[in-house]
Amino acid sequence: MKIEWSDIYEFVQPLPESVPNWALQELAQELQRLNVDIDVRLLGVPDAFWDGGWCIHQEDEVWLVYHCERGHRSRPAIFTSSFDAANFYLWRTIAHPKNENSDVGMLPRLKE
Repeated sequence: MKIEWSDIYEFVQPLPESVPNWALQELAQELQRLNVDIDVRLLGVPDAFWDGGWCIHQEDEVWLVYHCERGHRSRPAIFTSSFDAANFYLWRTIAHPKNENSDVGMLPRLKE
């Protein structure tokens, strides 16, 4: 995904990460702790879920979270921070409309 930013945006240069992909590692640990049925080995892999699923990975200088099915990407969210992308992925994964917790700004309750 190629994104061309206009000159009105200013980005703070990220600090070099002491541990590469630390946000994905933390996300994987939290998903496992919450017993979420996701193969955490696929976090960080582009277009990882052929039969449909949410993907997170870095592409160029941005982090993408999107739904992928049969190689088709939809509903993308774009982040400049791996931490923000991982938090969004976690919220998106554990939020569930039946629990009335899918609104932005609300803390999601886990599926029962």
